[in-house]
Amino acid sequence: MGIFSSLFGGGKKAKPLGAIKAMVDSGLISIAAQPRNNALDLEDRTIERLYAFLIDHDYPGGSAAMHNAVFEYYGLPFRSCFMIGDPKRVAEIVTGLRGCAVYAGGGAGSGFKDKIAPSLDSLAPSAKVIGSVNVVAREDGKFVGHNTDGIGFVAGLLNEYPNCVAGKKVVILGAGGTALPISYELAKERPSEVVIVNRTVAKGQVIADLIAPFTTARAVGEDVLGDELASAGLVVNTSNKGAQPNEKFSAFAAMTGDVDADLAQSMANLARLPKDAIVADILLEDLPLTLKLAREAGNRTHSGQHMNLFQAAPAFNILTGLEKPDKVLLDIMRKAVG
Repeated sequence: MGIFSSLFGGGKKAKPLGAIKAMVDSGLISIAAQPRNNALDLEDRTIERLYAFLIDHDYPGGSAAMHNAVFEYYGLPFRSCFMIGDPKRVAEIVTGLRGCAVYAGGGAGSGFKDKIAPSLDSLAPSAKVIGSVNVVAREDGKFVGHNTDGIGFVAGLLNEYPNCVAGKKVVILGAGGTALPISYELAKERPSEVVIVNRTVAKGQVIADLIAPFTTARAVGEDVLGDELASAGLVVNTSNKGAQPNEKFSAFAAMTGDVDADLAQSMANLARLPKDAIVADILLEDLPLTLKLAREAGNRTHSGQHMNLFQAAPAFNILTGLEKPDKVLLDIMRKAVG
């Protein structure tokens, strides 16, 4: 970590983003290219607060654009951006961020949600119960983890499809960092049951056990995915199938690497899904393969862009402490991401 030692002091002569530049120069992190309005001038001396969202690969996230639109609207000298890093080096990355005097928090995206907690100083109740973090706030010099993913997902889903959860069988595809908060919040909406489908059943069972006080819950392997889809009312993909570099694979089947065979299995499983079922995805791409196949099969779909928007307003207020009205924030943010 010696490369950062001369820049972590945050002295008067130091550049505000000096610590970030050192991390970039060392290869520990890089600035993402795909998100809108994500540019970050590492020589900019006017930035008083930097909010950084950590991700493990470059994808078109909307949080930075939404935040920067709000900062511009209110004339604030703040900036948000996405940064790419290796989740295995999360402790080093967080240590580096601590050395940036203007780093005021941010978020944990793909690959970091279920890895960052041990590197933080504490967890808010929302993240402590769930065990997953998507928002990191710097409060009195301490890094505090929060989670707004599940709340944002359910708010966006019910905004598009009111009363689509109660009494329905919900099938969750994947058991990664976002699956837990989404399952937790959906379980409180009175579904008939929640089934976690994952390659590693034990990992899915952890989620099922956590939400069991709210609803009937169980975990199964991908080998019975088709059987579970046959009686589902809502299907939610929380995996990275359909996202770069796995854009040729859908969440309706296990990913073996054989594109043609996996697609055939996806189609066979999807054919068993009732036509009145809703298929939701957390991915931010305009039409990932999972939603494309579902739409072509005649099912209603729900994009991850809704979750991205509806979790952003509460996350913004947690991060900044500005307590701006959600309606105002949502109006600004919606325009920022189109």
